[in-house]
Amino acid sequence: MWAALRVEFSKFYRHRATYAGFVLLLGLSGLVVYAAAKDARNHERRAKAEIQRSLGGDFIVSGKIMTAAFVPRAILFAKLPVYVFLAAMVAMAAGGAVATEYSSGTLRTLLCRPVRRTYVVLAKWLVNSTHAVSLTLFLGATGLGIGYIFLGGGDLVWIDMQRGGGFQIVPELEAIRNLTFAYLLQGLSMIAIASIALCMSCAVGRGATAAGITVGFLLLSGMVAVMPFESLEKIQPYLLTTHMAAFEHVLDKAPDWAEIRKAVLWVSGYAATGLLGAIVIMGRREIKC
Repeated sequence: MWAALRVEFSKFYRHRATYAGFVLLLGLSGLVVYAAAKDARNHERRAKAEIQRSLGGDFIVSGKIMTAAFVPRAILFAKLPVYVFLAAMVAMAAGGAVATEYSSGTLRTLLCRPVRRTYVVLAKWLVNSTHAVSLTLFLGATGLGIGYIFLGGGDLVWIDMQRGGGFQIVPELEAIRNLTFAYLLQGLSMIAIASIALCMSCAVGRGATAAGITVGFLLLSGMVAVMPFESLEKIQPYLLTTHMAAFEHVLDKAPDWAEIRKAVLWVSGYAATGLLGAIVIMGRREIKC
């Protein structure tokens, strides 16, 4: 098992394409910081007006609102960077883990050695899970780091327009701690996506197809989760994207920890199901030396 794991880590991080995701996420974080810095004055004016309105207009609001902690919070709130951009990169990496090696003949050579197929799948799953969590934390860390350079530090001031315009003022260190926890939980979501992509990689012969099926599943899950139909409301509590969204509530004033724990269990179940499916399919697939 350890030998298979060392081989997989070596193969995975030897490819230059592995680092393309980190470069793209760095560019995304830089783009968000650039937009935040350009719009800082207008955003602070609107934010202060909204806070004054919420307080009844009897207070004078001053100080800095656009800070470094705003950037990783905004990336999570936007959903698109995590649900599509980050998820697609995780799915592409895990989707090619087996399918690409199968089509090139590398997997056939590997399985000619005295190594169990289960160990090979577990090694690939561990490597891709590590990669998925690394990408997720890298996205938050680069957003925060570049934000400190161009926006500076300070408390997190967040106005949630989708929930009646309520606002939060969170001390800087507490905000960073809560954001780290939220990104770790989203890292668990990325492990679930990597697991599904790995399962598809074992089932189909092309990495692009496996990644496409995984991203398509995620997009379909996301669309069904927000459709206002009673017939779909029965399945919405079981969707992956429903529980991914629950992780954002870590940043609420009073997080619903019962709901967050429930989401952790469901996302972990998706990850375990994907891994188990990959092991079963790999074990039954005919691969001759």
